Amino acid sequence: MELEEYARIAAVVDDHWWYRNTRALAADLLAPWLHRVERVLDAGCGPAGNGARIVDHGCVVGVDQSPQALALVRDREPTTVPVQANVEALPFADQCFDAVVALTVLYTVADDAAAARELARVTRRGGAVLLVEPAFDALGRGHDATVHGRRRYRRMPFAELVTAAGLTVQRCTYAYAFLAPPAATLAAADRLRRRRRTPGDSDVEKRALDRLFAPLAARERRWLAHHDLPMGTSLVVLATR
Repeated sequence: MELEEYARIAAVVDDHWWYRNTRALAADLLAPWLHRVERVLDAGCGPAGNGARIVDHGCVVGVDQSPQALALVRDREPTTVPVQANVEALPFADQCFDAVVALTVLYTVADDAAAARELARVTRRGGAVLLVEPAFDALGRGHDATVHGRRRYRRMPFAELVTAAGLTVQRCTYAYAFLAPPAATLAAADRLRRRRRTPGDSDVEKRALDRLFAPLAARERRWLAHHDLPMGTSLVVLATR
């Protein structure tokens, strides 16, 4: 990820509507496990340290390859234990975490299948893994290049990747359906301007529509409590070991 992007994320992660809603959605889906977790892995934690904001208790370990990201987590989330490591080769024993959270991580790694196997390996039997990843290659934009995104996902292939890693998929749904039309328009405009892979293009500082998107996201989250969505800019998977 571009180093400037770490600072941008850290500056807005507390109140940006997407981060707040994604943490709330993760907490909703992980609710059956959160009351009894002792160790949680925030895989690819970046500068945000979202894992510590999702769970109320227990030990949260934040893993990232970037020392700059871990320094920001150390300053902002002192309850998170920072560990510099590659998600494709985690330095932990088998079945040592009760829950694993990975938000927009697998799409950035070289070998997403290996990373998924590692997340499964370190999850205890009966534990949960929550993954949130960008969806649909056609929605890719310059921001993907800024965060070193390598791919986007569709529901069935991603569910198959998670299953092949040794996990049992409990939920697999798209999210942020209301963002799909404007995202498709912006992606098409990027391609026309030949800017799809231009580094330095960031979405996190674009806050003008927070008041519109935040209530839409909250409504969608209530729908997702009981239903899946056939379209969206993100793909959400809840799996168990």
